[in-house]
Amino acid sequence: MNFTYLLRRPATPPSHRPPLLVLLHGKGANEEDLFGLAQYFDPRFMVISLRAPHEMASGYYRWYERTETLQGSVFDAAEIETSRLWLIQSINDAVMGLGADPQQVHVLGFSQGGAMALTLALTAPRHLRSVVSIAGRLLAASAPYAATAEAISHLTLLIQHGTQDDMVPHAESVAACALFAELGVKLGFKEYTTGHTISPAMLKDALDFLRVRLDASLDGPA
Repeated sequence: MNFTYLLRRPATPPSHRPPLLVLLHGKGANEEDLFGLAQYFDPRFMVISLRAPHEMASGYYRWYERTETLQGSVFDAAEIETSRLWLIQSINDAVMGLGADPQQVHVLGFSQGGAMALTLALTAPRHLRSVVSIAGRLLAASAPYAATAEAISHLTLLIQHGTQDDMVPHAESVAACALFAELGVKLGFKEYTTGHTISPAMLKDALDFLRVRLDASLDGPA
């Protein structure tokens, strides 16, 4: 597999291919950033934390560049598309290379990682079972690649955001919820009185959500 990652295997060797949980870090971090949370996720998961493909400086990576102008934020559409395609390929490679269940891929991302998690849900939902976006946003650059409502309707999303977030406005997650609801996606939206972070309450809700989704998907079709 031609990418950098950290891996936590299932606590007990499974009798079949294990479900895969993919962690996507935020801007300026790396694969170690969310991997500290791996110990808390359901032990049935194989957990992989990926390093974003665009290097900012040694040890610091991003999924896409965002610059601030007098007219507002400008997002590098080329980097977004590169990262989108890279993620689709890397997750596929991880499933095949690690022997994970291709029908049991779950994704959790924070900040830019949350935005990329929503991008995957919108544009490449085929093998995804659930997605958690924390302090994420919809990226307009990915809109042309959106899947049909029928193709995406099997997904379940949890969108989380702090109402005091001064990095990614809380309104971004509100807008994401509206779009996915219109597409018929089952979703939950949770707000927290916090800033740009993963609070203990957020983590607990994400853990509970992923455990319930895993139980449901292993019991039968999503």
